[in-house]
Amino acid sequence: MTFLSVTCQAMLALVFAIACVSKARGRASFAGFTDAVVALGRVSRPWATWVAAGIIALEGATVLLLLVPGWGSAGLWVAAVLLTGFTYAIARALRDGTAVACRCFGASGDHATGPAQLVRNALLFAALALAVPGVPGAGSLSWQGWFAAWLIGAVCAVVVATGDEVVALLRPARQGPVPTPRPHEPSDPP
Repeated sequence: MTFLSVTCQAMLALVFAIACVSKARGRASFAGFTDAVVALGRVSRPWATWVAAGIIALEGATVLLLLVPGWGSAGLWVAAVLLTGFTYAIARALRDGTAVACRCFGASGDHATGPAQLVRNALLFAALALAVPGVPGAGSLSWQGWFAAWLIGAVCAVVVATGDEVVALLRPARQGPVPTPRPHEPSDPP
């Protein structure tokens, strides 16, 4: 496997691990994600819990498949299916003008869906394409190569998972009109 392939697989495994754990880490996180499934997925409330649990299970399966030697390609396929569904739901919400938080990374993802999520998913699709393993036996990485690939993948995963917060920090703050000062009124002598 090439260095780039290992780096992208590490990043994808960590992104899906962060997404999975952040949605399942507590009752409030799971409830928030279930609400997002209702709004973004147009799923009825009774089915939303099952769909949300299924998505979390598939994210966990993606992580395991990417980590188990010989199963990485299956993990990439599951990741591609999940990303396609997520991207479709976000694009449809943007088209319809639905302002809802996607909760992609649990309770921390409280920003309304927007173009930033589509850009993030496009970058994840690019990582999927680059993560496809190269020709078997084309060269193996030393332990230092594996370590560096996973380190770079971890940094990229953190950037992806916190991307909404970074975009919010870079976006100019919306301010209302500046009030005009009132002229000083003469004061009455005491």
